[in-house]
Amino acid sequence: MWARLGNRLRFLFRRDRFDRELAEEMDFHREMLAADKSREGLDREAAAASARRQLGNTMLASEHARDVWIIAWLDTLGADLRYAVRAMAANKTFAALAVLSLALGIGANTAIYSFMDSILLRSLPVPDPESLVVLNWHAKDTRDDFVMRGMSGTTYEDPKSGVTGGIFPFPAFELFQQYDSVFSTVFAHFQCWQIRRVNLTVNGQADIATGWNVSGGYFGGLGVPPAAGRLILPDDDRAGAPAVAVVSYGFSQRRFGGPANAAGRAILVDNLPFTVIGVTPPGFFGLDPAAAPDVYLPMHTNELLGAGRPFGFRPEDYLARNYYWVQVMARLRPGISRAQAQAALAPAFQRWVAGTATTDPQRANLPALVVEPGAGGLDSLRRQYSRPLLVLMTLVALILALTCANVANLLLARGAARRREMALRLSVGAGRFRIVRQLMTESLLLASLGGVLGVLFAIWGMRFLTLLLANGRTDFTLRAELNWHVLGAAAALSLVTGVLFGLAPALQATRVDLMPVLQASRAGQPAAPRLRRVSLSRALIVSQIAISLLMLVAAGLFLRTLSNLQSIELGFNRENLLLFQLDARKAGHKDPEINAFYADLRRRFSAIPGVRSASLERDSLIHGEHGLPLGVSGSPPDPANRFLTVGPEFFATMQIPIVAGRDFEDRDGPGSPAVAIVNEVFAKANFAGRSPLGQHLILREAGEGERLARDMEIVGVSRSARYGGLTRAIPPVVYMPYDQGYPRPDQMVFALRTLGDPLRYVEPVREIVRRADARLPVADVRTQAAEIDKSIGQEITFARLCTGFAILALVIACVGLYGTVSYNVARRTGEIGIRMALGAQRGGVVRMVLREVLVLVAGGLAIGTVAALGTSRFVASFLYGMKANDPLTLSLAVTTLLGSAVAAAYAPARRASRIDPVVALRHE
Repeated sequence: MWARLGNRLRFLFRRDRFDRELAEEMDFHREMLAADKSREGLDREAAAASARRQLGNTMLASEHARDVWIIAWLDTLGADLRYAVRAMAANKTFAALAVLSLALGIGANTAIYSFMDSILLRSLPVPDPESLVVLNWHAKDTRDDFVMRGMSGTTYEDPKSGVTGGIFPFPAFELFQQYDSVFSTVFAHFQCWQIRRVNLTVNGQADIATGWNVSGGYFGGLGVPPAAGRLILPDDDRAGAPAVAVVSYGFSQRRFGGPANAAGRAILVDNLPFTVIGVTPPGFFGLDPAAAPDVYLPMHTNELLGAGRPFGFRPEDYLARNYYWVQVMARLRPGISRAQAQAALAPAFQRWVAGTATTDPQRANLPALVVEPGAGGLDSLRRQYSRPLLVLMTLVALILALTCANVANLLLARGAARRREMALRLSVGAGRFRIVRQLMTESLLLASLGGVLGVLFAIWGMRFLTLLLANGRTDFTLRAELNWHVLGAAAALSLVTGVLFGLAPALQATRVDLMPVLQASRAGQPAAPRLRRVSLSRALIVSQIAISLLMLVAAGLFLRTLSNLQSIELGFNRENLLLFQLDARKAGHKDPEINAFYADLRRRFSAIPGVRSASLERDSLIHGEHGLPLGVSGSPPDPANRFLTVGPEFFATMQIPIVAGRDFEDRDGPGSPAVAIVNEVFAKANFAGRSPLGQHLILREAGEGERLARDMEIVGVSRSARYGGLTRAIPPVVYMPYDQGYPRPDQMVFALRTLGDPLRYVEPVREIVRRADARLPVADVRTQAAEIDKSIGQEITFARLCTGFAILALVIACVGLYGTVSYNVARRTGEIGIRMALGAQRGGVVRMVLREVLVLVAGGLAIGTVAALGTSRFVASFLYGMKANDPLTLSLAVTTLLGSAVAAAYAPARRASRIDPVVALRHE
């Protein structure tokens, strides 16, 4: 059997040789028969004629012989493919346009799907990820009286369940560990603010690294093997244990020259000695695809790293039952389902958390435990990008639908030109199914070529999307790749598109009335159908117009949103401002020397040629969101109040006007009376109708006692500037000198107002810092303008992508409209010539053609408008400063599309008006 199959497959690749041998064999048999007849006494010609009669139909015999050698359906497919290639070669322009448009549509869909695969569908690179679970909780509300009285981490609003959190008190983690009948292992991890960025020194060279705290069962629970050395064990995660660290594979290559050189090396983490004991395997990024830590530390090392920090971790936090900070995952035992784990743990956690409540409102709103799938790790990246990617996937799907409609229209026009060919084939006995199969082969070949080219476009598109989504971030971890899932999706997409745009034209091409078509001459072909008759071609044009309008409306909404964001009044000057971050405390500087160290650096930065002024702040204005018990003297603290500790010349550097009083000066330092400057929002909220100058503010330390920290005199009122975000309402803000007590200075952001490009001053800044302290790395260097653009990066990405998609949709629709109108004008050459011979004017012919086009466009605009109004609410959450059904955006989109459609149709309409009646009638 296998030998026979091999012979048949060889025939496909050696067909010419087999045909030649078959012809030689048939000639041999004929000559032998002729020789036999000659020996019987017939002359040569009579013998040859008799041999031919006896041998019969040689063509039929050859076909029977081929049936023995070939796989019939494969041979037919090969013949169809060869014919399709010849047909494409004969219509190169049509084939090129079709393949290019399909490649753009398939490539865009493949690129977006690759990101969806990496974010929404991919599992953690660990053994048996399906048995992993994440422990979360749901609560109605956490803003008022709630059992969570302190937290380090995040919660998020869920429209279905209220507030969702994935952080627990450490005693709750110990409770979960007791359920070893359900879980084979329970492990914890977290990334608090003090380890999110650490100063990591290797061989005396300091750099910024991202860290993650993990429990002793973290790597064992995930089943991750080391690339070198060993990983963190339970014995490493205890108070008093030697300080050890595990570094990532990429970090070991960058800083140690490879995993083998990393194990056993001594490093400094925030100026504390650690020993590297191992390296994680390549491809392991932890549990959060958005993080990808450089270094993993045992959980109990947070006591070392938090010691001496103003808001550092304290040993008593391990005992606190109302401080939520640790994230928990577990691995189910074989045979245990997630529902069984939920049934076992939820009641136990409910009883435990009820014991931490002290008031009736807390008991009425207890968090409820939820055991959720953990195969994909933490869902922060999915929550951040899932909705934007779904919107983009919808847009590129519309692009592909538009492309299919356009190619289908081209095939319909081409099919109408091949009516005589189809009729001739049917008249000589070809079956309708056989012709449809041939035409579908042509369509699938176009789609396959478009798919191959689309994969190349997708590779470029993935790189482009990565740059857009990263928005200048060097720590961007999301990377899409062209794996087998993505390639399979591209292949399936090519097959589906080939069927979608090819089936209807193929079926319509075989619906011909044989006799009228065969009897008609080329010039006497039936005229193109008028608009009063609804045809598939016209329906496709209407659908293209409707889809294009949807794309234009989406692009308009995102462009106007971006314009609204960029026109927000900041309250300060974003141009020519360099920002960078220093954390001298992590380099070993302590109170009170750290105040003088920062002050000396500010003076050195101010002396750089080209720097107009320099200051420092606890955080940048856009990212700042700090609150402490703070209020007017004699009144209770207002939770809405925010603060920012800053240095001298801060308002001059940021160019925030002081509307009353004065700016901070060098004399406002340690040992001098505590002072403060408030913004206009604070002044209006607390001192309506009277001057705030000379009034006092009270700042208390956070915690149970809320001890008095500062009693400050208001010495100035500043213009309100954006704080804590670009789109939030400006809160009441109090500005305080950074070196006048609590909160003590920690990491600080320096701001330099420069002449010209701020990035030109980065190297002088690094040199000054290196001379001051080589242990102190300069981190997060950026311009203020870049930071603001980064904060609206999603809106910028959407605006750029949607604009590109809308332009592409508009071009495809106009090309389709132009091609259809041109084809119809060519088919109506005789009719238009007769009209002009009877006195029709050129302007009248142009109006006639444009009138027919405008009817199609009007239909598409009507459908598209209804669809846009009905679907725009789905992108309402992405908009700013406007409504989803914005009439101006819709009007501009309609006007743009109408003008483009008229421009696309005008050229063939004008060409129709220039038809010579004599030539047209002679052609007829």
